[in-house]
Amino acid sequence: MTQSKTKGSSFEREIAKLLSLWFSKGKRDDCFYRTQSSGGRFTSRKKKELDTYLQSGDITSTDSFGEPLSKSWSMEIKSGYGRKQNEKIILFDTLDFLDSRQKEPVLQKMWAQCTRDAELTNRTPVLIFRRNNRTPCIMFSLDYYKTLEGFFGSFNNISITIQNCIIMPLKNFFEWIPNISPALKG
Repeated sequence: MTQSKTKGSSFEREIAKLLSLWFSKGKRDDCFYRTQSSGGRFTSRKKKELDTYLQSGDITSTDSFGEPLSKSWSMEIKSGYGRKQNEKIILFDTLDFLDSRQKEPVLQKMWAQCTRDAELTNRTPVLIFRRNNRTPCIMFSLDYYKTLEGFFGSFNNISITIQNCIIMPLKNFFEWIPNISPALKG
Protein backbone atom coordinates (compact mmCIF):
# COMPACT_ATOMS: atom_id res chain seq x y z
CA MET A 1 0.00 0.00 0.00
CA THR A 2 1.42 3.38 -0.96
CA GLN A 3 1.92 6.14 1.56
CA SER A 4 -0.88 8.27 0.06
CA LYS A 5 -3.28 5.28 0.17
CA THR A 6 -2.35 4.70 3.81
CA LYS A 7 -2.82 8.39 4.60
CA GLY A 8 -6.19 8.40 2.78
CA SER A 9 -7.36 5.26 4.61
CA SER A 10 -6.32 6.75 7.93
CA PHE A 11 -8.22 9.96 7.18
CA GLU A 12 -11.30 7.96 6.13
CA ARG A 13 -11.21 6.14 9.49
CA GLU A 14 -10.77 9.45 11.33
CA ILE A 15 -13.76 10.98 9.52
CA ALA A 16 -15.87 7.84 10.06
CA LYS A 17 -15.27 8.20 13.80
CA LEU A 18 -16.05 11.94 13.79
CA LEU A 19 -19.25 11.34 11.82
CA SER A 20 -20.22 8.56 14.23
CA LEU A 21 -19.74 10.75 17.29
CA TRP A 22 -21.63 13.63 15.66
CA PHE A 23 -24.52 11.50 14.37
CA SER A 24 -24.93 9.64 17.71
CA LYS A 25 -24.51 12.84 19.77
CA GLY A 26 -21.33 11.50 21.34
CA LYS A 27 -22.69 8.08 22.29
CA ARG A 28 -20.98 5.93 19.62
CA ASP A 29 -17.80 6.07 17.59
CA ASP A 30 -18.64 3.10 15.34
CA CYS A 31 -21.78 4.04 13.37
CA PHE A 32 -19.78 4.57 10.15
CA TYR A 33 -16.69 3.08 8.56
CA ARG A 34 -14.87 2.90 5.24
CA THR A 35 -16.72 1.22 2.40
CA GLN A 36 -15.24 -1.90 0.83
CA SER A 37 -12.14 -0.88 -1.15
CA SER A 38 -13.07 2.75 -0.54
CA GLY A 39 -16.00 2.48 -2.94
CA GLY A 40 -13.99 0.48 -5.49
CA ARG A 41 -16.18 -2.60 -5.17
CA PHE A 42 -19.27 -0.48 -5.90
CA THR A 43 -17.59 1.02 -8.99
CA SER A 44 -16.49 -2.32 -10.44
CA ARG A 45 -19.87 -3.95 -9.80
CA LYS A 46 -21.73 -0.94 -11.24
CA LYS A 47 -19.81 -1.42 -14.52
CA LYS A 48 -21.39 -4.88 -14.67
CA GLU A 49 -24.79 -3.29 -13.87
CA LEU A 50 -24.81 -4.86 -10.40
CA ASP A 51 -25.73 -2.96 -7.26
CA THR A 52 -23.82 -3.06 -3.99
CA TYR A 53 -25.97 -1.81 -1.11
CA LEU A 54 -24.63 1.43 0.44
CA GLN A 55 -21.07 0.79 -0.77
CA SER A 56 -20.60 3.81 -3.06
CA GLY A 57 -18.41 6.63 -1.84
CA ASP A 58 -15.83 6.24 0.91
CA ILE A 59 -17.96 5.98 4.08
CA THR A 60 -21.02 3.89 4.92
CA SER A 61 -22.98 2.85 7.98
CA THR A 62 -21.89 -0.18 9.99
CA ASP A 63 -25.39 -0.93 11.28
CA SER A 64 -28.98 0.24 10.96
CA PHE A 65 -28.45 3.18 13.35
CA GLY A 66 -26.31 5.03 10.79
CA GLU A 67 -28.28 3.97 7.69
CA PRO A 68 -30.39 7.17 7.46
CA LEU A 69 -27.23 9.22 6.80
CA SER A 70 -25.70 6.60 4.48
CA LYS A 71 -28.94 6.41 2.50
CA SER A 72 -29.04 10.19 2.17
CA TRP A 73 -25.38 11.16 1.61
CA SER A 74 -22.82 9.82 -0.85
CA MET A 75 -19.59 10.71 0.97
CA GLU A 76 -16.18 11.16 -0.64
CA ILE A 77 -13.26 11.62 1.72
CA LYS A 78 -10.00 13.10 0.41
CA SER A 79 -6.79 14.16 2.10
CA GLY A 80 -3.43 15.54 1.07
CA TYR A 81 -3.21 16.16 -2.63
CA GLY A 82 0.00 18.13 -2.47
CA ARG A 83 2.17 18.02 -5.57
CA LYS A 84 5.87 18.70 -5.93
CA GLN A 85 7.08 21.57 -8.04
CA ASN A 86 10.76 22.51 -7.87
CA GLU A 87 11.11 20.41 -4.68
CA LYS A 88 8.35 22.40 -2.92
CA ILE A 89 4.98 20.87 -2.13
CA ILE A 90 2.16 22.84 -3.72
CA LEU A 91 -1.27 22.35 -2.11
CA PHE A 92 -4.54 22.53 -3.95
CA ASP A 93 -6.45 25.68 -3.26
CA THR A 94 -9.96 27.01 -3.84
CA LEU A 95 -8.39 29.86 -5.78
CA ASP A 96 -7.38 27.25 -8.36
CA PHE A 97 -10.95 27.65 -9.67
CA LEU A 98 -10.04 31.22 -10.66
CA ASP A 99 -6.40 31.29 -11.65
CA SER A 100 -5.05 27.78 -12.14
CA ARG A 101 -3.42 26.69 -15.35
CA GLN A 102 -4.69 23.17 -14.71
CA LYS A 103 -7.36 22.06 -17.14
CA GLU A 104 -9.44 20.91 -14.17
CA PRO A 105 -8.33 21.93 -10.65
CA VAL A 106 -7.87 19.14 -8.09
CA LEU A 107 -10.81 20.21 -5.92
CA GLN A 108 -13.04 20.35 -9.01
CA LYS A 109 -11.98 16.79 -9.94
CA MET A 110 -12.79 15.57 -6.42
CA TRP A 111 -16.20 17.24 -6.54
CA ALA A 112 -16.92 15.75 -9.98
CA GLN A 113 -16.18 12.24 -8.66
CA CYS A 114 -18.38 12.88 -5.63
CA THR A 115 -21.33 14.07 -7.73
CA ARG A 116 -20.99 11.19 -10.24
CA ASP A 117 -21.22 8.59 -7.46
CA ALA A 118 -24.11 10.44 -5.82
CA GLU A 119 -26.06 10.57 -9.09
CA LEU A 120 -25.60 6.80 -9.58
CA THR A 121 -27.22 6.18 -6.19
CA ASN A 122 -29.68 9.08 -6.04
CA ARG A 123 -28.04 10.55 -2.94
CA THR A 124 -26.70 13.96 -1.94
CA PRO A 125 -23.01 14.47 -2.77
CA VAL A 126 -20.91 15.42 0.26
CA LEU A 127 -17.14 15.89 -0.02
CA ILE A 128 -15.04 15.98 3.14
CA PHE A 129 -11.42 16.90 2.54
CA ARG A 130 -8.30 18.02 4.31
CA ARG A 131 -5.34 19.68 2.71
CA ASN A 132 -1.91 18.74 4.07
CA ASN A 133 -1.51 20.04 7.63
CA ARG A 134 -4.91 21.77 7.62
CA THR A 135 -8.31 21.19 9.25
CA PRO A 136 -11.03 19.07 7.59
CA CYS A 137 -13.64 20.88 5.48
CA ILE A 138 -16.99 19.82 4.08
CA MET A 139 -18.31 20.73 0.62
CA PHE A 140 -21.84 20.34 -0.74
CA SER A 141 -24.11 22.04 -3.26
CA LEU A 142 -25.82 25.37 -2.64
CA ASP A 143 -29.15 23.62 -3.25
CA TYR A 144 -28.39 21.28 -0.35
CA TYR A 145 -27.29 24.26 1.75
CA LYS A 146 -30.71 25.84 1.12
CA THR A 147 -32.38 22.62 2.26
CA LEU A 148 -30.31 22.59 5.44
CA GLU A 149 -30.92 26.29 5.98
CA GLY A 150 -34.67 25.58 5.93
CA PHE A 151 -34.23 23.21 8.87
CA PHE A 152 -31.40 24.84 10.83
CA GLY A 153 -31.31 28.52 9.84
CA SER A 154 -28.47 30.32 8.12
CA PHE A 155 -24.87 29.32 8.69
CA ASN A 156 -23.26 32.37 10.29
CA ASN A 157 -19.61 31.45 10.25
CA ILE A 158 -16.71 31.29 7.79
CA SER A 159 -17.53 29.63 4.48
CA ILE A 160 -16.66 29.88 0.81
CA THR A 161 -19.16 29.73 -2.02
CA ILE A 162 -17.74 28.59 -5.34
CA GLN A 163 -19.22 26.99 -8.46
CA ASN A 164 -22.65 26.45 -6.88
CA CYS A 165 -21.08 24.80 -3.83
CA ILE A 166 -20.34 25.84 -0.29
CA ILE A 167 -17.22 24.88 1.67
CA MET A 168 -16.90 25.25 5.42
CA PRO A 169 -14.80 23.77 8.22
CA LEU A 170 -16.24 20.39 9.24
CA LYS A 171 -16.15 21.37 12.91
CA ASN A 172 -18.33 24.42 12.18
CA PHE A 173 -20.75 22.27 10.18
CA PHE A 174 -21.15 19.92 13.17
CA GLU A 175 -21.81 22.92 15.45
CA TRP A 176 -24.35 24.38 13.01
CA ILE A 177 -26.22 21.09 12.69
CA PRO A 178 -26.16 19.15 15.96
CA ASN A 179 -28.86 16.73 14.73
CA ILE A 180 -29.16 16.16 10.97
CA SER A 181 -31.93 13.54 11.26
CA PRO A 182 -34.87 15.88 10.50
CA ALA A 183 -33.25 16.95 7.20
CA LEU A 184 -32.41 13.48 5.85
CA LYS A 185 -34.27 11.92 2.93
CA GLY A 186 -37.06 9.49 3.90
